[in-house]
Amino acid sequence: MNIALVTGASSGLGEEFCHSLDAKGLDCIWMVARRAEALKRVADSLKTPTKIIIADLSTKEGVGKVIDELNEGSPSIRYLINNAGFGLFGSSWKIPRQKTEEMISLNVTALVSITSACIPHMSSGSKIIEICSESAYVPLKDLAVYSSTKAFVRHYCDALREELKDTGITVTEVSPGWIRTDFIDICVNDKDVPKKVFNHTVSREDVVCDAMRVADKGGKRSTCGLYTRIQIALSNHFRGLAIRVWNGSLKR
Repeated sequence: MNIALVTGASSGLGEEFCHSLDAKGLDCIWMVARRAEALKRVADSLKTPTKIIIADLSTKEGVGKVIDELNEGSPSIRYLINNAGFGLFGSSWKIPRQKTEEMISLNVTALVSITSACIPHMSSGSKIIEICSESAYVPLKDLAVYSSTKAFVRHYCDALREELKDTGITVTEVSPGWIRTDFIDICVNDKDVPKKVFNHTVSREDVVCDAMRVADKGGKRSTCGLYTRIQIALSNHFRGLAIRVWNGSLKR
């Protein structure tokens, strides 16, 4: 059975990936998230058969549930979309410790654990798509923990790609800037963040379209949006300037 597995599939970018995968002729799309009703709503909008897995991937139990389903079903995974993740604005020491630990667990530990569990079910031509971030390229004030988790994902993608280079399994890092989804609302929460921070948002449709195009070609990296590409180029060659640009966006 040829499947795609999408984490964080109940809304936003994950939902859009499910719609894109609906045209791939797969036998089933496995959808993972915490919210059962939201997952069912997305599943009902698809033509491809779906398998809904209710799991909180910030917990060991949630990750274990997905891994158990993989081992029991033993599917052939053609696409893995590791999309689940979240960030929070604020000084790192002021964010509640539980939330910080959940962020690291979801953005880093769950991503690695699920990727590692999926690879034995993959073969030549399978695609791994890891949702990273523009913030992986520059340390961000007031997003210190989030940007650090994404820096991990970036390095992990680069190293994993080398480990898999003789298998025919490709790894695509997707590093957009701000996307017009509820991620922003969760990230900001009750913080007073200047609106200009989000001046260069891109649509989830454009991000997914570019990510799937790059992944299907076996490409290494998808960076949707001119502003995002400029920011990443700045951070690669003029890191201090990139930090000043971000800090400037936070000023009123």
